[in-house]
This record gives sequence, C-alpha cells and structure tokens, in this order.
Amino acid sequence: MRIGIVCYWFNRGQAVVGRQVRAALDELGHETFILARPTTATFVKPGFVDGSDVWDQDGVTAASAYKVPLAEYLDWARGLRLDVAFFDQNLQFDEIAALRATGVRTIGRFVWESFGPDDVAGARRAFDIVYSMTACERRRYRGFGIDTPRVHWCPPPELAEVPRPVRDDDEIRFLYPGGYLSDRKPTAETIDAFVGVPDPRARLIIKVQDQVKGPQLAAEAAERDPRIRVIVGDLPTPEHHALLASVDAYVAPSRWEGLGLHLYEAPALGLPTITNDFPPMNEMVTHDADGLLVPARWDTERRPGVPRLEVEPADLREAMTRMCDDDVRARLAAGAAARGRTFDWSRTVRDYADLLRRAQVPAP
Repeated sequence: MRIGIVCYWFNRGQAVVGRQVRAALDELGHETFILARPTTATFVKPGFVDGSDVWDQDGVTAASAYKVPLAEYLDWARGLRLDVAFFDQNLQFDEIAALRATGVRTIGRFVWESFGPDDVAGARRAFDIVYSMTACERRRYRGFGIDTPRVHWCPPPELAEVPRPVRDDDEIRFLYPGGYLSDRKPTAETIDAFVGVPDPRARLIIKVQDQVKGPQLAAEAAERDPRIRVIVGDLPTPEHHALLASVDAYVAPSRWEGLGLHLYEAPALGLPTITNDFPPMNEMVTHDADGLLVPARWDTERRPGVPRLEVEPADLREAMTRMCDDDVRARLAAGAAARGRTFDWSRTVRDYADLLRRAQVPAP
C-alpha cells in the first residue's frame, strides 16, 4: 500500500513519533510518504521543516503552512496515489473529511489533553479510525463514545543498543528534558527543587531546544547552583543518544503530557525516572519499582476532565535526594532495565498492521 503520514518534521515529540511510525509501516512492506506541516508563525522556529540528520529522508514534501490548504492535501494524495493517510494531532476536520471522501482511508491520533467533546463530531467525519497510544487517552475517548484501538508504543530497538559509557567520576546526573521550555514544563520548580538537594555529587543537566530562552536559563541556573548544566540546541542523533545514556536518572515532572517519549527512553536505557503520580506518566513509571512518583496537584483544567498539574519543589527535592542514595538508585535502575526488556518493537509494528486491517486496507 501507499501510505502518507502528516506531521511535524523536526526534532520534536510528534515528529519523532511520526518518523518511527514510518519505520513501522516500512517494516510491514508499505511505501510511505511524509507531508511535513511547518511550525506556526508564533513558534520559536517559525515555518520550520528540518532536512538534516535523521530528517534527511526521501519522500518528504513540505506543506506551505501549518494549516495545510485543502488543495495541497488533495494534490499530495492524488499525485502519490495514496491508499491511506495517518494524522497526528490534526484538527483540520473539514479538509481531512474532504480527503476521506476521495477514497483515501484516514487514521488519526490525538493527545488527550488537546482533544475534547467539541472535537468528537469533526473527528467522526474526518477519520475512518481514531487510535490511542496510552490507556488514559483510550478511557477519555471511550467516555465520548469513541472506541479507540490501542497501539502499544515501544521505542525502536536502536535505543536499547546505545552503550552506557564507562565513567570515572562519582557524579549523580539527573537529566531534565526541557525541550522548548513550554508551559508544560515546570522548569523553575525543578531548579528550585534541585538547589536544595544536599548531595554534592548531584548534577542537573537541562536539555533545552529553545535557542532564545536557553542561554538566559543557563545564565540564571549557573547563578543558582554551579551543579546545574544547561545544554542548548539540538544534537546530532548519535550525540543525543550518548547524552541520554550518560546520565543516572531522569527527572521529568510535567503539567500535562501527551505520550512522553522520555518515559520510554529511560527504561530502554535502564534509567529510573522521577515524575508525577498521574497518567500517562504513572502508566510508565511504577513508584519505588522503576522510579519515583511525586504527588500531582490538580491546579486548573486545560479541558473538561484534563488537568493542568503542579508539583511542589519540596516533593521533587525529596525524590531527587532519595535517588542520590546509591542502593536505592541501583535498585530502581534494575527495575527500569527490567521494564525496558518488556518493550517489544515488533508488537508496535503488529499494532499498526492491525490498524490498517481495521481500516480495511489490504496487506501489501
């Protein structure tokens, strides 16, 4: 089959998932094509589509705008003779419904905090199938009357093959995946928490993609605590993987989360995680088994039934301090590695094959 995938195409969660979905569909023997949605005009990198590193692939078409015009969707699908198209967090229901009306099967996925009751009718018109990647998504959509098949997401095998470096220091390195420092990330609270961690071996590495806010954060963090290091900008994929493998634990609280790739990266590398005791975070971290969960306070609602969470720096500090205990950390790392060994990329591939069968797309 000839399958299109519509998503961002640069180093961000949605695009990383899109690239890996492409790999799964390729394994199934399909021909795949990308329609890359440029970032919005207000994003730190406006109108951005990447063409370097792992993003330098054949069959990638850059759309003219984040809200892709209907004519572009139709021309793209017609020109490539697509049988099916996948969409990630795409609310262009009218355009997708028009594409569906041409005979292209449409399959969509949403992050649960950005999909609400008002979106249900449009999604039903636009998609043959809506699917979920987390249990909390599936429960939420079922409450809207949408039964979404589950894709059990597992990181591709190459991450588990990244070697852990041999270190000659006694540092205890926490990695905070800061991304673009959006409101989703409680960065200030995490820094406040770390500054109070008493163990002198503790280090906080903040990985930031925003090259505007990043340097300012680095200067402010250095004044707060010399044990904090801020890495600004995207790294080539091998260097990024090497950074992930060089730390001892993730500290990854979040006000809300869609999928949370870091929640899968950490156990794939045998690393424990500190995060909120709320889904989907606590779907991937079991307290005191492969990480530590901190209380999550329901602050406000992003949508009905979907919270904006807050964590207290004191709770984060207590968890990081406990993670500095060598015996505790070793036990939790062993638990994380055990969870990582349960990941089965072939199951993810099979789940995508099942989605195509449900959409009545014949096997190649």
